[in-house]
Amino acid sequence: MTRWPWYAAVFAAYPLLYIAAANPGQVEAPTVALAAAAAAAAAGAAMLLLRWPLGSWGAAGLGAAWLAFLFFAYGPANEWWLDFVTAGVEQRAAGTQWYNRSPQLVHSVVWALIAAAGLYELRRRAARPPSRLTAGLNFVALLLAAFVVVQGGINSAIGRAAQGAQATPVAAAAPPSGGAGRPDIYFIVLDGYARADVLREYYGFDNAPFLDGLRARGFQVADASRSNFSWTFLSLGSALNLDYVQPLLGDRLDKSTRDRKEIYRLMRDSRAARFLRERGYRAVQLQSTWGGTGSNPYADEFLACHTGLFGDEYLRAVADASWLRALESKASMDIANCHLHNFEALAAQAKRPGPKFVLAHFVPPHHPYLFDREGNVLRRANISDQFEFQKRLWEDRASYVDQLVYVNRRIGEVVDRILADSPDPPVILLVSDHGPNLKDGLRRDAQRRIRFANLTAMYLPDAPPGLLPPDATPVNHLRRVFNECFDAGLPLLPDRYFASSYEYPYEFVELDASDRPVQAPSPGF
Repeated sequence: MTRWPWYAAVFAAYPLLYIAAANPGQVEAPTVALAAAAAAAAAGAAMLLLRWPLGSWGAAGLGAAWLAFLFFAYGPANEWWLDFVTAGVEQRAAGTQWYNRSPQLVHSVVWALIAAAGLYELRRRAARPPSRLTAGLNFVALLLAAFVVVQGGINSAIGRAAQGAQATPVAAAAPPSGGAGRPDIYFIVLDGYARADVLREYYGFDNAPFLDGLRARGFQVADASRSNFSWTFLSLGSALNLDYVQPLLGDRLDKSTRDRKEIYRLMRDSRAARFLRERGYRAVQLQSTWGGTGSNPYADEFLACHTGLFGDEYLRAVADASWLRALESKASMDIANCHLHNFEALAAQAKRPGPKFVLAHFVPPHHPYLFDREGNVLRRANISDQFEFQKRLWEDRASYVDQLVYVNRRIGEVVDRILADSPDPPVILLVSDHGPNLKDGLRRDAQRRIRFANLTAMYLPDAPPGLLPPDATPVNHLRRVFNECFDAGLPLLPDRYFASSYEYPYEFVELDASDRPVQAPSPGF
């Protein structure tokens, strides 16, 4: 405890372990273990290299800890410099060609000079730090390691409790008779896309041309549609499993946690995909820039939009939050490029062999606002900085509308190509998981009305005109499709709406059709 500064290895690994512990169910244990081991080994190598120039193992431990601190501080400092410095040096430097060409190189040189200055000062002042300092830092490292072990044990216990708990399968039905072709089914999600009346009232934007264009192509549009839940992972988990989250989780629903592990598994190994596999379908998923749909080991085919050095979402997040950020696209995902890639990849699916169930989740028009209405890229965001709750980006209504206009155009082009290139008429569900999250100056019931007012449009060849009711909700979308295409005989569920906070997403408040809490909730959950 007093001689060997093993705290340096713990300090280097701790941020990686903490990220995993703080995001249960969203990372893979082998990846975390490999990253943490690499960080600890790097700290050990740094101590070996610094032992001679700094004069002692105690000083070498402090030097390695200093380098680890700078490694993980680079990401936040770089983010602050690029996004928050609004006057002076940055503007003058940005006009300089050499800086504009390689800003991360410039920042890295500055960071390296800071690192060297710190090591020099350490050598000058603390060639032999007191043994009690080493002991104190080792004790702090021991506490940090214990915290991660306890947190990891808790999450592992939760995961084991959820293991093998499969959603009740949808009753099997016979494949279509009469030799009819099995249509490709596209489930396209536009995150945070507002309903037409919300766009008109709160954004001053008329979305009628886009919706009328869908109707002209044969879509049915639900003018008063609502989401069943207020958060993406709950809404998609429910829709893809044809049921509400509460019965899907059963006694595994814990109101005190934010753990998404089981909901993510239900999204990836969904009842919809399993139902269709039984009928000869392949489950195809496009990689999104959001965690729940950013990967899927259960998909028959997963179409990645990022092929850089760091293909894993957890490692990309680490890269964005550390000095690895300087590698830019080699170690991270440019999410604007990912969305552009996915528009093309989705349209190209029509020419690929079927039958297939294609899931595509686009974060736009949800912030960050990457595109203007002409499709020009306004900013380059990475996976770790795309959701900035503290900036309240929902309130930037003009940018939201501009990005929505661009999304409308690209989705219209995608739909046209799917309809033109499909050998058999496809089924297309074009929906949003929820609406925007506007709050400023609004009453609570108005906030909820906006949040639950989502987009719903369905293209289903030869469907009766009233198949999609005006107030359709996502929990019944695929029930309607499966009944129509496969005569599945699935009863439609009552439309119910559940609000919850980001801090306690499973602590539901049931709402009525006027977005007010239900005084006497319906039985069943």
